[in-house]
Amino acid sequence: MELKETLIHAGQWDLASDRNEKKSWSERLSRVLAEYAAVNLRERGFENTKPFPGGPGERAFQGGLGPKKVDVSYADEQHGLLLAVSVKTIGFPPFGKNLKNRFGDLMTEAITLHMRFPYSVVCALFAFPDAADSDRTPLRRMSTFDRACKLFSLASGRREYTDPGEKFENVTAVCYRPITASNSEPEILRLVNCSTLQEIDEAHYFELLRTIYNERNPHAPIGDDFDDLGDEE
Repeated sequence: MELKETLIHAGQWDLASDRNEKKSWSERLSRVLAEYAAVNLRERGFENTKPFPGGPGERAFQGGLGPKKVDVSYADEQHGLLLAVSVKTIGFPPFGKNLKNRFGDLMTEAITLHMRFPYSVVCALFAFPDAADSDRTPLRRMSTFDRACKLFSLASGRREYTDPGEKFENVTAVCYRPITASNSEPEILRLVNCSTLQEIDEAHYFELLRTIYNERNPHAPIGDDFDDLGDEE
């Protein structure tokens, strides 16, 4: 499944006119992004990664600070949570208003899961529409999307299980062009690995997650042999 195809299922972005409709659209986008991530992980050997299309959404795990729902999860009965992807979105302007609050939510999520599962690979996928990459002004020379990538870089790149629990193994940011009245074809504009602030493609992104996982679990690797992605976490 491609990310572009996923955006079609989110529906038309500019039909959401009030707060409730915008909230509903954002929740729908989060859901289809979670299913997109899960199916791509399953295709790469992470069997039974949840959610499945049409099945239950978030899965609850007992974290170090209490129960925590996880958007995308690969787990088993013996080891508990092995890999997680937290899906977050800011779908409508003003894009920068809640950015720091959402960043704080991410940090709390990472530390809660790492306290209980220090060896788990906890990642985040954060999506913004193209308007968040074009909201520069004479007084704000950096777009919200670029600012978010730099902010997320502070919490991305946890390499060892002993590293700070509030960091993620990887945070990746997505900038997309949604379906609108004037645009019937969604498009992925940028996919940025916030650990390096470099753009990557979708295939490379999921191979990166698998490489990070295999480096954390050399006794039980998944899929192909290691490649050279380890230095791009």
